[in-house]
Amino acid sequence: MISARQSTAATPQSAALRSFETQWHARAADSLSPVRAQAMERFLRLGLPSMRDETWRYTDLRSLAARSFVDAPQTMPGEVVPGASQSLLGDTSGAATVLMINGYPILSGSSFSPINGIEINGLQKLSRTNPKLVLPYLETSSDADQRRWSLLNTALFVDGLHLKIDGKVAAPLLILHVAAGNGANNAAYPRVIIEASPGASATIIEHHVSQHEHASLCNSATHLALETGAQIEHYRVFSTGPAATHVDSLDVRQGKDSRCKQFTFVLGGGLVRAGLESHLDRAGACLESYSLLVGHEARHVDCLNIVTHAAPDTCSRQTARAIASGTSRVIFNSKVVVNPGAMHAESQQSSRGLLLSPTAEIDTRPQLEIHADEVKCAHGATTGRLDPDMLFYMLSRGLDRETAQSLLVYAFLADVLTGMSVPAARSAIEGALIAQLPDSQVLRKFR
Repeated sequence: MISARQSTAATPQSAALRSFETQWHARAADSLSPVRAQAMERFLRLGLPSMRDETWRYTDLRSLAARSFVDAPQTMPGEVVPGASQSLLGDTSGAATVLMINGYPILSGSSFSPINGIEINGLQKLSRTNPKLVLPYLETSSDADQRRWSLLNTALFVDGLHLKIDGKVAAPLLILHVAAGNGANNAAYPRVIIEASPGASATIIEHHVSQHEHASLCNSATHLALETGAQIEHYRVFSTGPAATHVDSLDVRQGKDSRCKQFTFVLGGGLVRAGLESHLDRAGACLESYSLLVGHEARHVDCLNIVTHAAPDTCSRQTARAIASGTSRVIFNSKVVVNPGAMHAESQQSSRGLLLSPTAEIDTRPQLEIHADEVKCAHGATTGRLDPDMLFYMLSRGLDRETAQSLLVYAFLADVLTGMSVPAARSAIEGALIAQLPDSQVLRKFR
């Protein structure tokens, strides 16, 4: 057991904080314990973020703070039955899947096979044999409110995945995260570290699903590290049940002339917070970020992107499309920072929201913080209903109103979906998306 210590924080005021500290005291000591202890101490001192915090001003966590969480089980009874909603690759030739149950990877047995060009290890094993590979991704220098849940993940994750990409990998790799609670208020802490060697390339898909409909909490963290000339296409897809709460932190660090194409799709969950922090650390690094955020029924979706240009001749392009129906709320909060010395940086932010019901809400907040000269930075954000002029035009061409509305909704999504390079994944995401939209039967005709 980890030895007891006095917390520098006052007695936790919420049930959630007390339960997180109980989980911490139950953790066994390992080679990462000093870093974990520091992370937990800072988390308890800072507390859960609130709407007074800058990057959480649209999301109220008071109901979560009132809950007490327990560790999700390491295994689950019976077999995982993926089904159509849990697999994004189908029968794609050459594709591989790594299964994670509540943050614990399955790296043996019939469900796992080695992948040429990618070395795969469990973090628990790696922290014993070579902790120096893991430690750099756990040390956090910032107490910023958007890093709060990452601190908690650092303290409480037990196992995870480390991927080392050494070559040009043609077939995509699917990491299937399954939340499989055995009761209410289970909490899981998945951790994934992906390193791409110089000149390496791969497509990595992280798909989060739930096996049961419990009110679970998932606090996941992924690190992408791209060395010189590396190219990564990364997907994260959230498809959990309506009772689930998911907080995900994605940290991307890019070397010289590297290319990262990142897709975020929110298609499920009750409350989903998807954070992306990108650091363009060397000249020539480029990020393309695409977000498709679907508010359905009472779902709450909060997407935060922070992109820092830290070197000259870097570029970033962010495209976000949000759709909200029912009583849902969708937030897209985007900030681009150009550091001193990052000359000739180029940045574009495009955020559009489509309201499909009078009780839904979409909030967009593009921001620029520029500390260098000779840069090209632009942003634009719009939110509204279907364009009445376009609708009138299509009706005047003989289309019925239902078909015309469906086509406009479908066209609205094209900016995100057309950039995907994995046809099977695009087809599955389109199907899951269409099922949540009005006139879904009509939309299926145009797939």
